[in-house]
Amino acid sequence: MKTSDMLLPLELQLWAQAEGLAAQSTPLAQLTRVAQACLPTPAGQEVVCEWRLQSHLRHPDTLKQLWLHLQARLSVAQTCQRCLSPMPLLLEVDRHFRFVADEATALAEDDDCEEDLLSPSPDLTLQSLLEDELLLAMPLIPRHDRCDSPIERAQEPDLPHPFAALAGLKLSQP
Repeated sequence: MKTSDMLLPLELQLWAQAEGLAAQSTPLAQLTRVAQACLPTPAGQEVVCEWRLQSHLRHPDTLKQLWLHLQARLSVAQTCQRCLSPMPLLLEVDRHFRFVADEATALAEDDDCEEDLLSPSPDLTLQSLLEDELLLAMPLIPRHDRCDSPIERAQEPDLPHPFAALAGLKLSQP
């Protein structure tokens, strides 16, 4: 599958009947929504997302159990919300999707199944699916397991107290 094919709608039924399989590397720059949520990559370094998408039919006789299995792996950097330093993140996606007739069916069956339910849509592209899942794999608040926060650094004894000069001015007035 060419990268330009990522923008085309997935023809799910035809692809699934052929037991479609695609595995590729896609540069982060082409995954624009994901790239916007990450720190810029250093000059001369290209970050790529390795992904694999496979389709299959669980009950080929009825053609009603269309499934996709998406696996993706991407290393990016985000800002730690504790120390405000860059931190590396490994985003990994391993999701199974089952397609149902419509959104109402997806909502009705969602509580009773472990897989993710999707309804076929002309807007569904491989790129949008991949970007959605990578964004969902990002932490809500990126932070190191252990880091020196700005508050901890400000409480170190060798740093002057920010209001010490004001206290001196207040004491000098009659």
